[in-house]
Amino acid sequence: MKIALGMITKDLLTTEPLEQFILNAKKFNHSLDSIVIAYSDRVDDQVVKVLESYLKVHLVKIKQDKSLNHILKEGGLTKQARVCLIGDIEEPIDGRAPYGINRNHVIIKSILEGIDVLIFIDTDVYPEVIIKKEDLILGDTLSIRPSGLKDIWIQEVDFVGSHLKGLEDDKVMVTTSDYSGYYIIPPMKFKGMDDLYYGLKKETAYDYMMDSFHHHCLSTDHGKYREAFYTNKVLGGNVAIKLDLFKRIAPFYSSAYYVEDEKYLTRGEDTVLGLQVSEDDDINFLDIDLKIFHNTYGNFPEVPDIIHDKKIKDRFFYACMGWIGRNPFLNDLHGLDIPCVYQNEHEHLKKGSKMIGQYLNDPRFLMLPRAHEWAYDHLKVMREEYKCFKKSWFEFIRRLT
Repeated sequence: MKIALGMITKDLLTTEPLEQFILNAKKFNHSLDSIVIAYSDRVDDQVVKVLESYLKVHLVKIKQDKSLNHILKEGGLTKQARVCLIGDIEEPIDGRAPYGINRNHVIIKSILEGIDVLIFIDTDVYPEVIIKKEDLILGDTLSIRPSGLKDIWIQEVDFVGSHLKGLEDDKVMVTTSDYSGYYIIPPMKFKGMDDLYYGLKKETAYDYMMDSFHHHCLSTDHGKYREAFYTNKVLGGNVAIKLDLFKRIAPFYSSAYYVEDEKYLTRGEDTVLGLQVSEDDDINFLDIDLKIFHNTYGNFPEVPDIIHDKKIKDRFFYACMGWIGRNPFLNDLHGLDIPCVYQNEHEHLKKGSKMIGQYLNDPRFLMLPRAHEWAYDHLKVMREEYKCFKKSWFEFIRRLT
């Protein structure tokens, strides 16, 4: 069985965190075949050489890879099909392809290279967990180190082994899990927060956020109390996939939409993948309850401060725009009454956007209702994109696998 690590990045200028995952797999005697990296801008040749000292490295340039485009063309895929799968290599590049296209560059390259299991990681995750002292797995195998927070430790995990164990069941095609570390929504509390989260379709986070200045939105791993469960929620930076899955269902899809001539990427490409599980009773996705460390803001253990840290404020704004962009399509896939859902979301967003704009002293958030309008106007485009994507995907599978 050929196992590869997959990663998407803007620039490949450091071996981190790939080197940590490679050494972690080696420590626990797991044999990796290669690394498949999709990048959009720059590559440091010295970084590639270091990675090649461990494993084969397959590089693919997002929306600009003439070699990949040529392979698909020679395999019989029309230009329209190729554009649906990897974008149009003849278009000017702005460095921001939809997340789904990014991931599918890695998947297509992996399939062409004969990979059996692809394990996706993100650029800011590590093969360890943030864990409470009482949940530590004791023994000499898994190293631990202080986190800088009271009674919170960082413990090494057998990352590849944990995923492979979950994949031993023939019906389990995907293993995944959430993250430990600080949540993507940083601590905040303001009047109208419930309206904002309802409008973003993040209403389940409201109760959690009401107590956020107590727990600081820090998630920890369950450690010795881990318990796997079946799921349809896939986390794109902590997921292992038997690539045979994509002979039966299409992989990741997301889009991009424009608000006042500025491009925003929709989120939810992993959600769209998870929703397809219900279409096939012979496919299971398993959450292995291994919450690997996500250094969300790059300065752990510092508590996120959205009021004073512009980078955190920026990240939350773009996350909001991404959620707004994806929600019409997810509502459509769920068969909801689109006009009714739109009206409900919009009324809440109009209230919530004003309150968070005041709370953060950031007028950008006042455009959320306008973005909501544009996102629903974009729904027809997303329907057509997804239809084309699925048709093109299975054409690729038929002709090149």
